Amino acid sequence: MSIYGRILAGVMMLLGLYQWAIIVGVAAGPGGMFETMSTPWKLATMHLAVVDLVAAVGLWQRVAWGNVVWIYAALAQIAMHTVFVGTYGSEIPIVAFHTVTLVVYLALYMIERRAEGR
Repeated sequence: MSIYGRILAGVMMLLGLYQWAIIVGVAAGPGGMFETMSTPWKLATMHLAVVDLVAAVGLWQRVAWGNVVWIYAALAQIAMHTVFVGTYGSEIPIVAFHTVTLVVYLALYMIERRAEGR
Protein backbone atom coordinates (compact mmCIF):
# COMPACT_ATOMS: atom_id res chain seq x y z
CA MET A 1 0.00 0.00 0.00
CA SER A 2 2.87 2.39 0.75
CA ILE A 3 4.35 1.96 -2.74
CA TYR A 4 0.97 2.76 -4.28
CA GLY A 5 0.73 5.87 -2.10
CA ARG A 6 4.19 7.02 -3.13
CA ILE A 7 3.37 6.55 -6.82
CA LEU A 8 0.14 8.50 -6.34
CA ALA A 9 2.11 11.20 -4.52
CA GLY A 10 4.33 11.62 -7.57
CA VAL A 11 1.35 11.81 -9.91
CA MET A 12 -0.45 14.31 -7.67
CA MET A 13 2.73 16.40 -7.51
CA LEU A 14 2.83 16.50 -11.31
CA LEU A 15 -0.86 17.40 -11.50
CA GLY A 16 -0.37 20.19 -8.96
CA LEU A 17 2.67 21.55 -10.78
CA TYR A 18 0.70 21.47 -14.02
CA GLN A 19 -1.99 23.64 -12.38
CA TRP A 20 0.73 26.07 -11.26
CA ALA A 21 2.15 26.11 -14.79
CA ILE A 22 -1.29 27.21 -15.97
CA ILE A 23 -1.48 29.93 -13.30
CA VAL A 24 1.93 31.42 -14.09
CA GLY A 25 1.27 31.30 -17.84
CA VAL A 26 3.71 28.56 -18.88
CA ALA A 27 0.92 26.29 -20.16
CA ALA A 28 -2.66 26.62 -21.31
CA GLY A 29 -5.22 24.57 -19.43
CA PRO A 30 -8.51 23.10 -20.60
CA GLY A 31 -10.09 26.48 -19.87
CA GLY A 32 -7.44 28.34 -21.90
CA MET A 33 -4.76 30.67 -20.60
CA PHE A 34 -5.28 31.69 -16.99
CA GLU A 35 -5.78 35.38 -17.77
CA THR A 36 -8.62 34.64 -20.18
CA MET A 37 -10.31 31.87 -18.17
CA SER A 38 -13.80 32.28 -16.82
CA THR A 39 -14.11 32.81 -13.08
CA PRO A 40 -15.19 29.20 -12.35
CA TRP A 41 -12.15 27.90 -14.25
CA LYS A 42 -9.82 30.26 -12.40
CA LEU A 43 -11.21 29.17 -9.04
CA ALA A 44 -10.96 25.48 -9.95
CA THR A 45 -7.40 25.90 -11.21
CA MET A 46 -6.27 27.72 -8.07
CA HIS A 47 -8.07 25.19 -5.87
CA LEU A 48 -6.47 22.20 -7.60
CA ALA A 49 -3.04 23.86 -7.60
CA VAL A 50 -3.10 23.85 -3.81
CA VAL A 51 -5.07 20.69 -3.06
CA ASP A 52 -3.09 18.45 -5.43
CA LEU A 53 0.22 19.50 -3.88
CA VAL A 54 -1.08 19.12 -0.32
CA ALA A 55 -2.36 15.65 -1.21
CA ALA A 56 1.01 14.78 -2.73
CA VAL A 57 2.84 15.74 0.47
CA GLY A 58 0.39 13.82 2.65
CA LEU A 59 0.55 10.72 0.46
CA TRP A 60 4.35 10.84 0.40
CA GLN A 61 4.50 11.08 4.19
CA ARG A 62 1.97 8.23 4.45
CA VAL A 63 -0.21 10.10 6.93
CA ALA A 64 -3.97 9.60 7.18
CA TRP A 65 -4.84 13.16 6.18
CA GLY A 66 -2.93 12.64 2.92
CA ASN A 67 -5.37 9.94 1.89
CA VAL A 68 -8.30 12.13 2.86
CA VAL A 69 -7.05 15.13 0.88
CA TRP A 70 -6.23 12.91 -2.12
CA ILE A 71 -9.71 11.34 -2.10
CA TYR A 72 -11.23 14.82 -1.81
CA ALA A 73 -9.14 16.10 -4.75
CA ALA A 74 -10.05 13.08 -6.87
CA LEU A 75 -13.77 13.38 -6.11
CA ALA A 76 -13.67 17.13 -6.76
CA GLN A 77 -12.21 16.61 -10.23
CA ILE A 78 -14.61 13.78 -10.99
CA ALA A 79 -17.51 16.05 -9.99
CA MET A 80 -16.12 18.93 -12.06
CA HIS A 81 -16.08 16.88 -15.23
CA THR A 82 -19.25 14.85 -14.72
CA VAL A 83 -21.73 16.85 -12.64
CA PHE A 84 -20.65 20.30 -13.89
CA VAL A 85 -19.99 19.40 -17.55
CA GLY A 86 -21.65 22.62 -18.70
CA THR A 87 -19.07 24.69 -16.84
CA TYR A 88 -15.90 22.59 -16.98
CA GLY A 89 -16.45 20.29 -19.94
CA SER A 90 -16.02 16.56 -20.06
CA GLU A 91 -12.44 15.41 -19.42
CA ILE A 92 -12.84 11.64 -19.72
CA PRO A 93 -9.12 10.82 -19.18
CA ILE A 94 -9.04 12.72 -15.86
CA VAL A 95 -12.30 11.16 -14.69
CA ALA A 96 -11.09 7.69 -15.70
CA PHE A 97 -7.72 8.17 -14.01
CA HIS A 98 -9.22 9.28 -10.70
CA THR A 99 -11.92 6.59 -10.80
CA VAL A 100 -9.37 3.83 -11.44
CA THR A 101 -7.00 5.08 -8.74
CA LEU A 102 -9.84 5.23 -6.21
CA VAL A 103 -11.03 1.71 -7.08
CA VAL A 104 -7.48 0.32 -6.88
CA TYR A 105 -6.97 2.06 -3.53
CA LEU A 106 -10.19 0.62 -2.17
CA ALA A 107 -9.22 -2.88 -3.35
CA LEU A 108 -5.75 -2.61 -1.81
CA TYR A 109 -7.23 -1.29 1.42
CA MET A 110 -9.67 -4.21 1.65
CA ILE A 111 -6.92 -6.74 0.90
CA GLU A 112 -4.69 -5.21 3.55
CA ARG A 113 -7.45 -5.24 6.17
CA ARG A 114 -8.28 -8.89 5.45
CA ALA A 115 -4.61 -9.82 5.78
CA GLU A 116 -4.44 -8.08 9.16
CA GLY A 117 -7.47 -10.02 10.35
CA ARG A 118 -5.83 -13.39 9.78
